Amino acid sequence: MSVIEIRNVRKSFEGNVVLSDVSFDVEKGEVVCLIGASGSGKSTLLRCINLLEDIDEGQIIVSGQDIETLNDINEYRQKVGMVFQQFNLFSNMNVLDNCMLAQTKVLKKSKEEARQEAMKQLQKVGMADFISAYPATLSGGQKQRVAIARALCMDPEILLFDEPTSALDPEMVGEVLNVIRELAEEDMTMIIVTHEMKFAAEVADKVIFMDDGVILEEGTPSEIFNQPKNERTRQFLARILS
Repeated sequence: MSVIEIRNVRKSFEGNVVLSDVSFDVEKGEVVCLIGASGSGKSTLLRCINLLEDIDEGQIIVSGQDIETLNDINEYRQKVGMVFQQFNLFSNMNVLDNCMLAQTKVLKKSKEEARQEAMKQLQKVGMADFISAYPATLSGGQKQRVAIARALCMDPEILLFDEPTSALDPEMVGEVLNVIRELAEEDMTMIIVTHEMKFAAEVADKVIFMDDGVILEEGTPSEIFNQPKNERTRQFLARILS
């Protein structure tokens, strides 16, 4: 069953078309990796799914509901979590408070409930020893793991990752990708914008190659990486993998 249905989505900024007639489905428990050059529309598409941008045309249907018709955006964003490239942690709060805040404000949990959930998720991503630390004292990989824990605290049905490793030093990339791998094994529904081709080949159920706001090719990792049909896909992969 499709949890997310993207139907003929179009988006432009000041006349510049960023997404053009984009359509695909995401099944429950599926991991979809979006690949393509910078500026191909991948991150904009995620922002549209999370209602950070409005679409110009088309439909985005999540769990059977057209998201343009939603009454409560906060309730929706609780179900559809997002992990950003730049972590977006609150710099004036320690790790524990970063993970508790939305639980108490949005989910109306008691502080004790929120603390227990935060500890559980921080344990899961290997950051339970850092609850009193502030973001400025953490490495990029640690910040991103806290950001993932914070998203998981809201018990989302879907997680969106916008280039979760692109702001990290190479040695930090693995620790974040391992956390995402574990989520994939737990059948979390995820859409991941990534430049990590080896990772996409390992964890994705479906890979979508975007170019200039259009989906040029989609298929299994084996189809996309081993037998790409589109010449543009072949060029992109040859450049990235060389």
